[in-house]
Amino acid sequence: MPLKKSADNWSNKNTWPPSRFAKRVGKYLKGKKIKTVLDLGCGSGRDAQYFAKQDYIVTALDLELSERQKEKLSQQGIKYIKQDLRRLKLKSKIFDAVFAHLSLHYFDDRTLDKIIVRIYNCLKPGGYFFIKCKSTADPLFGQGKKLAENYFGSDLKRHFFTPEYMKEKLAKFKIIKIQKTRSFVRPGQAAFIEAMAVKK
Repeated sequence: MPLKKSADNWSNKNTWPPSRFAKRVGKYLKGKKIKTVLDLGCGSGRDAQYFAKQDYIVTALDLELSERQKEKLSQQGIKYIKQDLRRLKLKSKIFDAVFAHLSLHYFDDRTLDKIIVRIYNCLKPGGYFFIKCKSTADPLFGQGKKLAENYFGSDLKRHFFTPEYMKEKLAKFKIIKIQKTRSFVRPGQAAFIEAMAVKK
């Protein structure tokens, strides 16, 4: 599973700065009445730790973290939940914001719809949803076996987003912003679609 791979990749690192996406979200949330944040598919926990340092009550969810990463989260008062995103179970209306950085582009269309419904339900009224996924403009687009439209891979599957597809997936939300972003990763520029939305 991709979430386990994420934990393996990050578990032996000492310190990683927060992602640029987390910083943009943090800047947007500054001054807003936000207390609880869920980092969905937290990987190394670097963004969960960033939000905790902004004085939010943070919950970090992933399929598997190393004991070292769990300890680092615990030391900062971050609650860790071990769950497979495909079988996401969360109480309703408990979070002010859900943050999903590169954790929701591994799933087929039907599974993604189910996950987003559960995200919507766990948010309080007026709660925020922040999501970043791979774009069809990414160099990895089209690699591997085609499984469905814009969905490729074998062991590791990726669903590549367009702005239109992101808008479709967030139909239940009021969309604040959808934008294309890039970052330099060898051998080329990785491409993404980011969105900010609020629960109606």
